Amino acid sequence: MCALIAKSSGNFTPAPEGLWPAVCVDVVDLGQVKQVWNGKEKSAHKCRIVWEISELMASGKPFIVSKRYTLSLHEKAQLHKDLKTWRGQAFTPEELEGFDIEKVLGKPCNLVIVHTEKDGMVYGNVQTVMRAKGVPLVSCGTYVRVKDRPPTDAAAPVGNPDYSDHEPFDDSAPPPIDDDDLPF
Repeated sequence: MCALIAKSSGNFTPAPEGLWPAVCVDVVDLGQVKQVWNGKEKSAHKCRIVWEISELMASGKPFIVSKRYTLSLHEKAQLHKDLKTWRGQAFTPEELEGFDIEKVLGKPCNLVIVHTEKDGMVYGNVQTVMRAKGVPLVSCGTYVRVKDRPPTDAAAPVGNPDYSDHEPFDDSAPPPIDDDDLPF
């Protein structure tokens, strides 16, 4: 039997802290995920929202950040709170009956990223999602959605994908967002 040895690659660079223009590049259905809460195991439907931020890594590719959510629009659910601040308005009763999360794909926002340390590694975590102001960020177009990846890549981490065909951001940005326009 062969040993299965895990090592730290040592080349992970977390997204930088701060307020960053971002654009949603993926919504991943994680299905039912088991978790332990207050000593009890339970299962909840989860999803992951993935963003590309304006800051580039040393390789010239944009940083990719994500946040995992319980798929719930209950007023205390983090997904509800983040979508509300991203949209800049509360949900209507009709939207609370069922909101297609994929509506956020391609939508700009501003993210507050904070660093946290766990097991000696520093991670850039999305703390706040806010409505985009000014000129919205547009995806550079190299991120491949998890659902569109070949089967061998589907389990690849979402963090910092290494796409060799990356081109820098296009400086010809779309016009600024009008305060009366909802992003989705």
